[in-house]
Amino acid sequence: MKRKRLGTLALLLAATMGLTACGGGGSTPSTTAANSGGASAETTAAAAADNGSGSTGTTDTSEGGKVLKLDISDTPETLNPHTAATNYELLLDMTATLYRKVYDPETASMQFIPSVADGEPVPADDTLMKWTIKVQDGYTFADGTPIDANTFDYSMKMLNDPKLANRNVDASDLLNGESYLAGECEWSEVGFKAVDANTIEVEFMEGREPASIRDMMELFAFVGTGAVHEATYEACMSADRTSCTYGSNLDSFVASGLYQPTELIQGQYLALDRRTDGKELLGDVYTPDRVEYYAVTDANTKVQMFEKGELSAVIANQPAYDGYSGARYVYTADNMGLYLNSVSPEAEVLKDVNFRYALFWGLDRENVVKAVFPTSMPSAYMYLPISTIADPADPVSSVLQYHDTPEAKAIRMDGHEVDQISYNPDLAKEYFDKAYEANGNQKITITVKYADSNDTNRNWAEALQSHYQTLFGEDRLELTLQAVPAAIMYEEISREKMNYDICVSCGWYNVVDKPWNNTNWVYSGPYTYNTQYCTIADESARQEWDEIFYSLATGDKKHDDQAKLEGTARLEEILYNDCSFVPAYSRGYRWFFSQEITPLMETGDWDLQFCLMQATFN
Repeated sequence: MKRKRLGTLALLLAATMGLTACGGGGSTPSTTAANSGGASAETTAAAAADNGSGSTGTTDTSEGGKVLKLDISDTPETLNPHTAATNYELLLDMTATLYRKVYDPETASMQFIPSVADGEPVPADDTLMKWTIKVQDGYTFADGTPIDANTFDYSMKMLNDPKLANRNVDASDLLNGESYLAGECEWSEVGFKAVDANTIEVEFMEGREPASIRDMMELFAFVGTGAVHEATYEACMSADRTSCTYGSNLDSFVASGLYQPTELIQGQYLALDRRTDGKELLGDVYTPDRVEYYAVTDANTKVQMFEKGELSAVIANQPAYDGYSGARYVYTADNMGLYLNSVSPEAEVLKDVNFRYALFWGLDRENVVKAVFPTSMPSAYMYLPISTIADPADPVSSVLQYHDTPEAKAIRMDGHEVDQISYNPDLAKEYFDKAYEANGNQKITITVKYADSNDTNRNWAEALQSHYQTLFGEDRLELTLQAVPAAIMYEEISREKMNYDICVSCGWYNVVDKPWNNTNWVYSGPYTYNTQYCTIADESARQEWDEIFYSLATGDKKHDDQAKLEGTARLEEILYNDCSFVPAYSRGYRWFFSQEITPLMETGDWDLQFCLMQATFN
């Protein structure tokens, strides 16, 4: 794969970072294929041993074709990139964008590369407010219609049309973009235009500009900015131009990407075939000739299909598959753990930072986590173990593992060094003794809430209860468990309500390659939301957090990679020393692959998973 040199770090701030995994909690299915009439666990174990890849399943490569067979939770409700709410990566396989997110084996990392664009975007000056994107000749829609700069101008105009009010609007950071979305100006006044058939000019509002070439490419790798077929789009438009049925079925969609949808049974099946009608878009990157998606939700059914050769890959987190050879893992961007309500009016002891420190250092993550979530990665880091950040010495082409940097290693939690496990029972007891004494040497009783959506959440709560009470003494600490309907858990723990003492079915989303970029802790300004789920106890720490955050997001440090590294470390240090959140694990998923394909990586990427569209066919 041809690799371009890319800029690094700091996407324009996404305002959706307060993700909590309540109710999901890293649960794994509790039954196996053997229990539901499928192949036995022993059969699967033998299969894994035979081929070293976890299965004897085969990928159909009849007639020389490379066929990739995958499961999907549901077929797309629409193929329209402007309105799609799910399956973005799938839609990108059939929709041309200016840039594309891929896995680069040379750097062993996710990168953005030109797709229809002819090279990287070029900034007009060092303010990064104005850019030029060149568009290649020769690409077409499946019906032969040329794709050029005017195609993207029309597509962006329709994406952001105020009458259509499409879900994936993407103009709010452009010059006059907000005015256009409000119906207050014409598209010609917006900072996106085709100058000629091969040139696009983009202009941003001050403070909303991307921070790097990489960020600019990321903006236009989003499926919503993909090409739509103008004649078909117009034919699908309602008379009053307030709705459009483009992509509602195969007849109302024209592919512009490398793959064309050829079969669709809603709720059951979707097939994509590699286009052979013209110049291949990223044809040297993607390997399958045909991709078949089967809508399956039951974990055991997926395993059965895999064992029969009906799927090329399967996630098998069930305990029956523990220890089988050939497994590969991928870890999510969720940081799961314990929310401690440090402003609780009910549990005064939670206001004592010594008690919060006791829970942090007293959590045996390796044993307690692995007992309940065997496929997950134990972690005491506030920012994920897989977090990366731009290398200030070479931000264009190099990234650093964040926790390996001197700035991250220098962080101290009340004077103590933190590592990925950070289990220190003696230190935990010292802190607990201080909190116990401050509590009048009276038994500490606290209610622990967990989502009632599955048995695993209950097992997690019970494991924590048993562990902490044993460590600190049942005569001194009592944790009372309370199951809460998963449907209302988000509401219960939202910042405007804070109706909990300790919540253990929860976590927060990390931006892996921009660890500072999280709004879950922000208290002021446009990035504050009533759906946030955590609090920082100390008011001065809240203020410092906001000041650092905004300096990196929109302020004077936005284009300073060294300042971002230092700011990230300070933000993480604030979270440690406040300790209203006790990290426990990052959710992990165990994959097995058929002997017919080999993924590019041993451990999956947090965003791209295993990039099976780039897999090698054996």
